[in-house]
Amino acid sequence: MTPKETRSHPVTDLSADSTGSPAADSGQVLRRRAEALTDALPEDAEALSPELARRALHELRVHQIELEMQNEELRRTQEELEISRARYFDLYDLAPVGYLTLSEQGMILEANLTAAKLLDVTRSALVRQPFSRFVLSEDQDIYYLHRKALIETGDPGAWDLRVIKRDAAPIWVRLEATTAVDTDGVSVCRFAVSDITESKRTERALKSANTELQDFAFALTHDLREPLRMVVTFTKLLSSELAGTLSEEVNQYMAYSLEGALRMDALLTGLLNYWDITGRGGDRKLLVDCNDVLSHARVSLQMSIQQSGAAVTSDPLPTVAGIEVMLTQLFQNLIENAIKYRSEATPAIHLSASRTEEGWLFAVRDNGVGIGPEHAEHIFGMFKRLHGREIPGTGIGLALCRKLVERQGGRIWVESKAGQGAIFKFTIPVERRL
Repeated sequence: MTPKETRSHPVTDLSADSTGSPAADSGQVLRRRAEALTDALPEDAEALSPELARRALHELRVHQIELEMQNEELRRTQEELEISRARYFDLYDLAPVGYLTLSEQGMILEANLTAAKLLDVTRSALVRQPFSRFVLSEDQDIYYLHRKALIETGDPGAWDLRVIKRDAAPIWVRLEATTAVDTDGVSVCRFAVSDITESKRTERALKSANTELQDFAFALTHDLREPLRMVVTFTKLLSSELAGTLSEEVNQYMAYSLEGALRMDALLTGLLNYWDITGRGGDRKLLVDCNDVLSHARVSLQMSIQQSGAAVTSDPLPTVAGIEVMLTQLFQNLIENAIKYRSEATPAIHLSASRTEEGWLFAVRDNGVGIGPEHAEHIFGMFKRLHGREIPGTGIGLALCRKLVERQGGRIWVESKAGQGAIFKFTIPVERRL
């Protein structure tokens, strides 16, 4: 090879190839540099000039240093990764919640120490076992149906069930589940398992205490009505027997006594109705024609409507899934409330309904005294009234309306301004299946 041919194979300046980016320091870049250097060398080693050999040797040393630096960086990265991995597994094992990874068939693939402790077994005895083995037989259907829905939809879910512990009573756990894909591309289920036995025990105790208290209050309220009736009856008899013989002042005292007894009786009646609604839990929803419900409410309020001259009108109302007796009482209470809080104008009450995303939206519009927006929430509380004795009432009616609507699965609110009437609105969800 002639000197001219030698000059036709210049050694590439590989240092100019560096861009300073992470890619320039990668193994692929170093490999390309080495290949470029090899291609630049002449095939005949004897034709290699001292200068060319020196430059080639320099380039090789630079590459060697860069490789050593890269290897050192990789080693440090590997050490940090191992430390992070160890820290992760410590946190995973010592977490206050049990973690399980299950196959789609329900086999336990992974478990942390907390899950093993929760079920009172060793981790080795837990892995490769079906989780259903630890579920109480009475709750197997709950587990199966929820896991099936989780796999089919992929939507995260949570449910409560009981699991068996070795040589111990079953415990309540909450399973929070989701789906994932492991490193092999296989779908798995991940469970977070929490012991809720104590909270379930507290919940049962509170429910029992609340039931006992409600039963006591109901019985006491019911029993108080009888002596009140006696007070009302005998006060009326005294007033009739002694008519014309008593002073104006004494007659006023007797009127106060009668008014107080009647107000107390109305209050106790309202409380009985409220507790009857809140304590009734077994009513099954059926298809109810709200036009019929309105007719029943009108019949119940016939005297109030006639005395006030109220006009109660409506648009065609829908058929909804609900509890008829409760819907009737709801309509009746809202119409009665509109009559009670009427303005100087003749009461005009109109009912309408429209379909929304939330379900059926009902509106009861009146032309009464209205209320300020600042009281819109206040009026639905127990014993909350905005008016004194000039408008009789117990403060239970709208609280009862809220309970009646909530029992149907809806919500109720009011839109109003003082002196401009009010629109009471409530929703009834649409039931897909009855």
